[in-house]
Amino acid sequence: MEREVFAARFGAATREAWEFAQSLVSEELPEPLVFRVRLNQSYDGHPPGPGELRFPEDGSLRRAVELNRCDAETAVAELWRDGHVPEWVNVAAVSETGAATVIEVVCCGRFTRDDSFLYHSEEGAPPFHVLGPVLPPRHDGGLYSIHRNFECWDPSDLGHLATVADEVWSFSLVTGEFDDELLAALPELPCVEIFEHQACTLGAEALSAFVRFPKLRVLRLHLSEPGSFHAGADGGRLGALAELTVSGLPSRPWGQDVLAEVAPDLLSVRLSAKDALWLDAAFPSSLKRMSLSAANVAGPARLPAKLEHLDICLTAAADEDLITLLDGVTDIRSLSLRGTPVSDAVVPVLGRYDLDHLDLVDTEVTAATLARFRDDHPGVGVLPRVIPSDPVG
Repeated sequence: MEREVFAARFGAATREAWEFAQSLVSEELPEPLVFRVRLNQSYDGHPPGPGELRFPEDGSLRRAVELNRCDAETAVAELWRDGHVPEWVNVAAVSETGAATVIEVVCCGRFTRDDSFLYHSEEGAPPFHVLGPVLPPRHDGGLYSIHRNFECWDPSDLGHLATVADEVWSFSLVTGEFDDELLAALPELPCVEIFEHQACTLGAEALSAFVRFPKLRVLRLHLSEPGSFHAGADGGRLGALAELTVSGLPSRPWGQDVLAEVAPDLLSVRLSAKDALWLDAAFPSSLKRMSLSAANVAGPARLPAKLEHLDICLTAAADEDLITLLDGVTDIRSLSLRGTPVSDAVVPVLGRYDLDHLDLVDTEVTAATLARFRDDHPGVGVLPRVIPSDPVG
């Protein structure tokens, strides 16, 4: 595609995104546009197609920061690469700074110069697809604030946040710089229910930073420096918290023992570590859903006796590790061991549960054993799907 054609389509799509958003949101959106370019946002696990280019480094946080608030010329230069362009590009107005409207440009990681590979040709300007700001849950059709979903990239965003704090329902803190100071400087967010910290460097009593948000029900912490992390809350409680995600946990005690006290009504927890995931205490009895991802677990782990959903991915676990981990678990409705290298030896243990779903994709359980399990448990949805054994005679 010629650069001039691509640039013209980019300009038309981003202008359309601004106009569409203005018809939906209650704020008067400034006409100057700035662009938040998110590169490499597709699933690219399949082999490249003919002439297809990929740039894995595009997915780094460094690149995201560089392109957080750029002009149109910079955005086009990033997307048009010697005639190659992303196979699809989604554009939507997602915020306003007081001086400009922020257009988010979400891009496929696969670049091509073959126009037949481009998505959204039916819209007349491939590869572009215009979207609106995310609709509120149970939207009634009325105008809503563009600041319901707010992203804070650096301290310069805080001034504008203070003017729209009452509108914020979902908040994403991207930066890891000046963590304690930045969190302390956040204004009151009386309506925030979802908080995601994408580069968390909080240390001791980490959860105490979130006690001041009374409606917080979903908290996601992605640790960039796990060394000093501890989940204490300094005596406070997250009474509304229902879902907790902590990724990048250290391979040592990190405060799991305080979760039942800090979040007594927790329903879902997702924990992950690069190496060993340390579990050394009982989980809140309120839990319904749990996800554990690491090389293996360490410590005297005690999982809840009853769970609706349990996902375990332990890439260095042996059969006996998994069997020990499940000891004491009496009731599971949905179980995934995807990516855990367990063998046929674990299958008799799984048979004791009254399962609705079982995922054994990328394990070492053989097709024959899996087929027998399906024959013995016809009501269970099993992955991977195997052909049942032929009836005798």
